[in-house]
Amino acid sequence: MPDEKKKPAQAEIKRAADVNLVALKMKKYHDGDMHKVQHFVRVYTLAKSIGELEKLTDEEQYALELAAVVHNVEGDRIPVVRDILRSCNIEEPVAMRVCHMVANDHNYDHISTLDHQILIEARMIVDFKESGTPINDIIRQAEDVFITNTGKLFLKRAFNI
Repeated sequence: MPDEKKKPAQAEIKRAADVNLVALKMKKYHDGDMHKVQHFVRVYTLAKSIGELEKLTDEEQYALELAAVVHNVEGDRIPVVRDILRSCNIEEPVAMRVCHMVANDHNYDHISTLDHQILIEARMIVDFKESGTPINDIIRQAEDVFITNTGKLFLKRAFNI
């Protein structure tokens, strides 16, 4: 019997559609600023990979991917994030989880979930690359924050450390 391709689960299809819709809204929000668009795409791609390799639940993966896409809004961040998520019909419990992660994506003392941890690790790797952070500073900062095996591996490979 020939190998049949595994069909994606309904949750995966919905997650991909929702994330794509939110990404389109974010591209519009950033109004053609390619640096900002490329930043959230890099964080999203890295967070998605880390989340999948760390075997997050569907719920955690969904919130992580959405948070990675919207994490770099500016100004009064949470109302903007909430409006974007609502305009894309993201359910309120998911939106609240995403808003919490975005509100605390630079606060390393309030990491309470694995999806939030992964968002921070992915954002830090991208920020280190984009800002040209010296290796000694990367090692010092990451030592206290990174806990996932995949995040640590990606960090080491990204900077040859």
